[in-house]
Amino acid sequence: MLRLLPPSVFPFVLCLHGLLGAQAPVAEAPVAESTAKPETLIREAVLDEATVAEIRHQGIDNSQATRILRDMTGKIGHRLTGSDNFTKACAWAATEFHAMGVPVVKLEKWGEWNLVWNRGAWKGRITSPVPMELYVATEAWTAGTNGPREGVIVKAPDSLEAATREAVGSKWLYYKKRPPADVREACEQLGILGWVYRAGDADEKFPTRVRVFGNSRTAMLPLAGVPTIPQIAVRPDQADELAKLLEQPQAVHANFDIENTFREGPIPLYNVIAEIPGSDKPDEVVVVSSHLDSWHQAQGCTDNGTGSATTMESARILMAVKAKPVRTIRFCLWGGEEQGLLGSAGYVKMHRVEMEHVSAVFNHDSGTNWAGAMTVAETMYEPMLRVFQPVFALTSPDPSHVGSVFELNKSPTISGGGGSDHASFLSAGVPGLNWGLKGRANYFAYSWHTQWDTFEVAVPEYQRHTATVIALAALGTANLPEMLDRSGIIRGGSGRQAGSYAEALFDAEMDGFKFTKITADGRGAKMGLQVGDVLTKANGQKLEAMHEVFSAARELGDEAKTMELEVQRGDTMVKLLLDLEAMRERRARRDASGGAGGAAPSKPASGRSGGN
Repeated sequence: MLRLLPPSVFPFVLCLHGLLGAQAPVAEAPVAESTAKPETLIREAVLDEATVAEIRHQGIDNSQATRILRDMTGKIGHRLTGSDNFTKACAWAATEFHAMGVPVVKLEKWGEWNLVWNRGAWKGRITSPVPMELYVATEAWTAGTNGPREGVIVKAPDSLEAATREAVGSKWLYYKKRPPADVREACEQLGILGWVYRAGDADEKFPTRVRVFGNSRTAMLPLAGVPTIPQIAVRPDQADELAKLLEQPQAVHANFDIENTFREGPIPLYNVIAEIPGSDKPDEVVVVSSHLDSWHQAQGCTDNGTGSATTMESARILMAVKAKPVRTIRFCLWGGEEQGLLGSAGYVKMHRVEMEHVSAVFNHDSGTNWAGAMTVAETMYEPMLRVFQPVFALTSPDPSHVGSVFELNKSPTISGGGGSDHASFLSAGVPGLNWGLKGRANYFAYSWHTQWDTFEVAVPEYQRHTATVIALAALGTANLPEMLDRSGIIRGGSGRQAGSYAEALFDAEMDGFKFTKITADGRGAKMGLQVGDVLTKANGQKLEAMHEVFSAARELGDEAKTMELEVQRGDTMVKLLLDLEAMRERRARRDASGGAGGAAPSKPASGRSGGN
């Protein structure tokens, strides 16, 4: 049974993706076979030609996928879990499903948080000695400025002795490397205006890239306990210019206006559920899903407006062709994915007795590229070949594409883990299937959790194609004579993003901060980790949440080659070194290859993002 963990565990996920550049490790065996030339296969398709033609017409010629995505990103914008925008998005999606004529539509509560947090406009500028408009962002669940605040900006002290009232009182404090916790506390007690820091995650190809995320644990605090000191990220290239100004003798003045607000809750948190009941086997279910929530910096277009739009469009297509599935097709828009698969994990927990009746889960995440591949367990390969016969016959949405329009791969087994909501179902033994994506969109390096994740980056022809593929796959699977054989699904992993990224970072398994398994010759073993070790500190900072490992690494700067970790080993504290250069090389390889062509691996897990 899946155990839901507190939100404090999960922001680590996305953060480590930025450091690792690795996708959440779905521990599948090597692919044994691929339908390299599916057109040569002779299989009896599940769907008749007339139904396929109608679905293709609705999905390609009469598509509403772009309109749905435009409304989602334009009328609502970002959809941060626990914000008023997310609540608005759930109501909007339910209204859309109703308008399509989907027979069953509901909002299903999976949790609630104590506080509501909303972001407004973020503004910043240097007013003297050289006027400069700044691109600024903040992490979610951080403080606003309560109106414009003008003041001198100085370099943050790096020692307690330097943290005097004269040096820091009523000033903005800038840093590239985060000051120690005791210095930060001393400065805040002396009445600083706030912290200003160089945003991380820029690289040579995208030097102005900004990613900010956030710690949702704050949403469970009492209102009196929320942060009051603003923490403002500045675009890396502009932060470097600011640092140069601070080396000059003239005083530097800055003005920031950050409209972040907290409000007393509680705020209910929902999944949006819509379904077309099955005609003959209504208790058996095929799930089509994506996560509706996003981070808060931009519009949340490719993470994951694009997936939500194709999920909704597939429902519209099937209603438009008057589909009568044998099994129920359930369309699920999850909340809380970015904080650790919370909505889908909550769904699995609430519906645990129903999991044996779920034939498959088709989950769309990881951007606007088109659905061009899928890996299934060997035991379900033959029926899925029948399901995908009409997909093999589709025309590629990319005229430059060479080869099969869709590849159905098989693996002896598929096991748990993973960075998106299909992992919640894998952990319960349900076939959770994630689309392999192909195309020209540079998702991981460009739009993923950046200020550029706006409607304009979506590729309309890819969206049309993917929604059509999903509709065909869902109806075909629902109409198979039997449910898919799940004997090839290994209940590995917990469905938790943090656990998946612990595997990717250390080649190990963890329960909270405790290492429960160390892969021989893996990164953790080479560091000297041992089973039973408990991770306590990173770069000298005591860890309260796993995402702080990433924060500590980022604050060391790009020049650092290693980071010191401390683990409790019995009664002894042991210091080990994590190789940061290997992490950066892995991310560079991912960014170089993840933008065009080939099937994208499963989505990196989530943790932090921002912009103005």
